[in-house]
Amino acid sequence: MNIFAVLLSALHHFRMDSRLSLLAFSRKHTSAGIFLLATFLISLSAQAAQSDWSETPQAKARLLIAAVESKNNQTILKAGLEIQMDDGWKTYWRTPGAAGIPPAVKAAQGSALDNIQLYYPAPSRLDFQGLQLYGYEERIIFPLDLTLRLPLKEDATIAVDTRILICRELCIPVSFKSEIPVSELPNLADTQSGVLDADAAFSINQFVSRIPRPADLAGFKPAKVQLDSEQKILQIELQLPESTQLQDLFPELQPEPELNAPVIGKPEILPGTNDQLWTAQFLIERKQMPSPDKAANLVIRTSQGDFELPMRWQMADAPLSRIEGTQVKGHKGSVPGINRDSSISAPLWLMLLMALAGGLILNLMPCVLPVLSIKVLHLIKHSELSTSQIRSSFIATAAGIISSFALLAGALIVLKASGQAIGWGIQFQQPIFIAALAFIVIIFAGNLWGLFELRLPAIISSLGSSVHQEAPEKSHSLFGSFSQGALATILATPCSAPFLGTAIGFAFSQDYLTLLLIFITLGIGLALPYLLLTLKPEWIYKLPKPGHWMLTLKRVLGSGLLVTAGWLLWVLSDLIIFNGVIAIASLALLWWLMVKRHRLFWLIPVAALLIIPVLPQPDVNLTSSSADSQDQLNWAAFEPNQIDKQVAENKVVFIDITARWCVTCIANKVAVINTPEIQQALSAENILPMRGDWTRPNATISDFLNRHQRFGIPFNAVYGPGAPQGILLGEILSKKALLDALKKAAGDT
Repeated sequence: MNIFAVLLSALHHFRMDSRLSLLAFSRKHTSAGIFLLATFLISLSAQAAQSDWSETPQAKARLLIAAVESKNNQTILKAGLEIQMDDGWKTYWRTPGAAGIPPAVKAAQGSALDNIQLYYPAPSRLDFQGLQLYGYEERIIFPLDLTLRLPLKEDATIAVDTRILICRELCIPVSFKSEIPVSELPNLADTQSGVLDADAAFSINQFVSRIPRPADLAGFKPAKVQLDSEQKILQIELQLPESTQLQDLFPELQPEPELNAPVIGKPEILPGTNDQLWTAQFLIERKQMPSPDKAANLVIRTSQGDFELPMRWQMADAPLSRIEGTQVKGHKGSVPGINRDSSISAPLWLMLLMALAGGLILNLMPCVLPVLSIKVLHLIKHSELSTSQIRSSFIATAAGIISSFALLAGALIVLKASGQAIGWGIQFQQPIFIAALAFIVIIFAGNLWGLFELRLPAIISSLGSSVHQEAPEKSHSLFGSFSQGALATILATPCSAPFLGTAIGFAFSQDYLTLLLIFITLGIGLALPYLLLTLKPEWIYKLPKPGHWMLTLKRVLGSGLLVTAGWLLWVLSDLIIFNGVIAIASLALLWWLMVKRHRLFWLIPVAALLIIPVLPQPDVNLTSSSADSQDQLNWAAFEPNQIDKQVAENKVVFIDITARWCVTCIANKVAVINTPEIQQALSAENILPMRGDWTRPNATISDFLNRHQRFGIPFNAVYGPGAPQGILLGEILSKKALLDALKKAAGDT
């Protein structure tokens, strides 16, 4: 969801939807100011709705309550059952696989609950001594719908009894009782819908996003299943779009057979369609044969996420032939990169110092350079102003930067409070944001080229100026300086810098006040050069005096902004169809040519933005390096579940998470990845380069980044026999760091 769109949406009610998200906004628009005030009041007043931990020697569990919703004369609590297990222990999905028991959750005796609806996130494939198990390791939150029994008594409790089987070398059935007194919650009788615990909502929604989505929403057709009882082969065929790669399958059959890990064959292109036919085979080991008379269900893991679809039995006309393909490998240990304690442990003062340094270094990143050029021109143009006016201009620019960072933090707090995924630069995944920013940059360029003079209302243009005391040519507007600071903040978000990723990761794992402090400190860091110049504004007098040469400089700087706009349109081409990008670019050109003739042509950017929502996405895959002549590597598509498999085969896996809008990612490619030395190193037979594209929202990548406490890109890591848990590299790559990581991961040190 675009974070700026959130600021225009009213938080009226929340609902559980296993297909999409735990918390969804009803989008009745209201005043942005009222909305922000209400959201912050909700965040400040929300109480911690969590039970105490119920513990055994191997595991512990607690109940989280995120929100309340009134629906069909019922009051439903949006909750989650969090279970944490010691290293090596696991519990099971609703269909456990070769062994195991699914979890059982029921209302405790005397609890004020009428009904409990349990939702299952998609499982991991766990390989235990050759047995294929479907379940969860270390930490899982099962989302719950808890229907209250009304009216509530004063001494009522929300209590659930849980029975699960946890296993390592041996299996132990354990029971937990989790309860929260109603008196510790807000007045539920008066609360129609709303957040009770924003942190709980955020945690629960990380697992709601893993609940398999109904495949018909993605246009997938039901799968076909065949059984060869003589050879004990189960074969599944399903049709998927060409852009979707099949990674794993979890059949649910009755009676439940014991299945070996599936072998997935090479997909076949279906003529006349944009689909591929995938075939997978399971060998049936022990237990009974499934019955074709019983309903069959299938959960699939794909490059586009997890989906659930029905299967239709087909009679086999002839014995099934074994297919050739790749056998899926299950995790033999803990899932790499997942920590029970997801918070970053570090002193706040150190994180604030990192945020300050990261913000300062952002000034040197290519994202901010176009705005810095405008500021330099502004300073030269106004070099005859008094020192107090110059100082005011710097302060206004710094205020624009810092307030924009504070607004960005507020928007992220709103997203986090609603349980949505958050990250640095995620607004660049939204086509309407990129198109709007492209037009803003083009308008700035048009102003530099003299297409128009931006005349603000007198009450705004005179803010902070000495228009009544100075000559007209010496008057200036602080609004323009403030706007330059705000634009610098917006353009900085697709860039990363040293220390920035650590500070952002820390902020996203902390409470709202800490998040706000980190972002304000980032803003101070980015604004620090302007703040320092306020101490010596007379340095500006050393710049060249204004003259005719400035016309040429303005056009050069304007051309730089047009290049930036072209880059934004290039990014847009991966979010909407190419013909749509051509249409947007044509409208921008029409505005450029006609804006001098009539004010009505200012409606062209508005018209361009209105058509964005109706334009479909293109069917492209940026994993391939074919578009980059300097990159000769054969990149594999990003599949996190393949990392363990490759490492088990003594391969070294280099992970590169990138996006078209990530300027730092592009800089890393040019300076490091695409250089002959690194290309040769990554081309070694024992190294697999794997690339993920985060240009569009991608739940698999978001979840992978969250596991590693990263909330932005670039992300680079190296896995191997010498580093099975992975070696994380810095945001700014260096050849030495990458080569050293490859050597260490291979076990050569």
